[in-house]
Amino acid sequence: MLLGRAAGLTEDKLAHLGDDPLPEGVYEPDEAAIVRYAQRSTRMDVIDEQTYGDLAAHFTTEQQIEICFTVGLSNLINRFHATFLTEVDPQTQELLAPSCPLSYPPTPPS
Repeated sequence: MLLGRAAGLTEDKLAHLGDDPLPEGVYEPDEAAIVRYAQRSTRMDVIDEQTYGDLAAHFTTEQQIEICFTVGLSNLINRFHATFLTEVDPQTQELLAPSCPLSYPPTPPS
């Protein structure tokens, strides 16, 4: 959440990052393409032609590579924190739970 705010995302945009489908009018078309890509990538869904086409309509190949790398690196970091159950603020945990079900909420050992 802090990084999103630092990047200039409004509270409204942050509140809808997990929505599927995304609500109309919250994101600019290029932003929506990134969010949809990030949602699919985070859930490890196939990046279909529509998702790829939306990115390609707004970004160069080099920019798409940067987007892919940034989302992938963020997922790596999030999965690290999920594995080691690092504490996150409740708002972030609520947003991460649908995309990282491995440990949100943590399952106690048997």
